Amino acid sequence: MTAPLILKDVVKTFEFPTIQRDATVASAIKKMLDENKFTLLVPRRARHDAYGILTKKDIIVKVVAEGKNPAKVLVKDIMSRPLVILTNLSLDLRWVAKAMANSGVSTIAVFDKGDFYGYVTEACILEGVYNALRRAKLEQGVEYVSC
Repeated sequence: MTAPLILKDVVKTFEFPTIQRDATVASAIKKMLDENKFTLLVPRRARHDAYGILTKKDIIVKVVAEGKNPAKVLVKDIMSRPLVILTNLSLDLRWVAKAMANSGVSTIAVFDKGDFYGYVTEACILEGVYNALRRAKLEQGVEYVSC
């Protein structure tokens, strides 16, 4: 039997591009498409302020679905804030998924010992579960291998 998946197994140690809070959603869409990253980090204004995050889901739900003009809507008006953060890299994956579901977000920032470590997304969770299923199947053994 394989060990349960934990946050460290699925977190990605990449950084998202940033966008300023006063930028338009149209410029955010352009940046997402130019950089092929559909999540943008919104920097905090001061040391004790909270980070924000803008995802493609925010744009679809809060702008497109409501018929708003992306050139007139500002990032600060639709971003998710504060940024949802996890700090326990050994947290069981089901609790990571529950944190995501309960907070209504598709991306969570991960910090380790107070420093930024990476992000976990819905896709990271699916990929981790899929890879665990594949490993479990391999551990059961196979009778033949085909090419």
